[in-house]
Amino acid sequence: MTKEQTTILKGVAILMMLFLHLFNNPELGKICEPLVYIGNLPLVNILSRACNPVGIFLMLSGYGLNYTYSHSSITLKGQGKRLLKLYIHYWIILFIFVGIGSFVRPERYPGSLTDIFLNVTSLSNSYNSETWFLFPYMLLSITSLWIFKCIDKLGNVKSLILSWILYLASCYVISRYVAVSQSFTAWYTYFLTYFDVLFCFVIGAVFYRLVTKGKGTILFLKRHKILPYILLLVLVALNCVISSAATSYFFESSYIFLLLHIEFRGVVKRFLMKMGKQSMVMWLTHSFFCYHIFHDFIYGFKYPLLIYVVLLVISYVVSLPISFIAKCVIKCVFKEGK
Repeated sequence: MTKEQTTILKGVAILMMLFLHLFNNPELGKICEPLVYIGNLPLVNILSRACNPVGIFLMLSGYGLNYTYSHSSITLKGQGKRLLKLYIHYWIILFIFVGIGSFVRPERYPGSLTDIFLNVTSLSNSYNSETWFLFPYMLLSITSLWIFKCIDKLGNVKSLILSWILYLASCYVISRYVAVSQSFTAWYTYFLTYFDVLFCFVIGAVFYRLVTKGKGTILFLKRHKILPYILLLVLVALNCVISSAATSYFFESSYIFLLLHIEFRGVVKRFLMKMGKQSMVMWLTHSFFCYHIFHDFIYGFKYPLLIYVVLLVISYVVSLPISFIAKCVIKCVFKEGK
């Protein structure tokens, strides 16, 4: 998987994320005007079931970090610098949107000193619930060296089985107990969430190891270029019917595998590249628009396609100056650190 392919896949994932967060409400008809229904459900709501962005991002991260590990480049210091860059983006976004929210929704933002501390450290996501996997991702990054060493020792199959068992167990406990009691900031929840995201991360790492052995593609799919498109459509249809935590990783990894067999060109390629390059900031900002601060404005465009395009354009445009500011801050921080 090349850097260009990774960026394109990030672009696909962020498009999925925006679609999912806009239309995963079964009562969508009460807040906008879907034009197509299947039974009692809007078509866009059904299609949102096939959007699994978090797993794709985690698999790409596992793949990329295992590449770094294979070149003996993973160190705690290096991971710390990489995470600091991510958190600088996150803090700038919090400063901007919580500042706006303190005027638009003063009953929610900024909250108590405890709220501020927990959100700044990403221990809580009460400011923006869609950043829930920022903290567990940080834990994955810090512990990635040991994760890859465990895979070295156990082998690919045993590593997948073990992380899969931990994933299923954590999903069960979170859904049956944590979600019911709303104990999302309890210390044990962080461990559970870590194991929840670990499986997809390990899948990405194992996939990298298969690619290095020449097992990352199927020549038959490369030769019959229409087949990956057909299989993708079949998978999307199946995912709309079968949508659960017990099967999501299968669809996420299959999407990645099939998309790698498609050669994107022209406008589509340039579009996905732009989305992929800004995907991190778009992830951290889009839900402030569609959920937390400007919900009525976004859904005020009434029709799902128009709503989606508006959110996509706003999220992308806003991401550009934020990325520029973050880049400047990062340069200053690391320049002073030398």
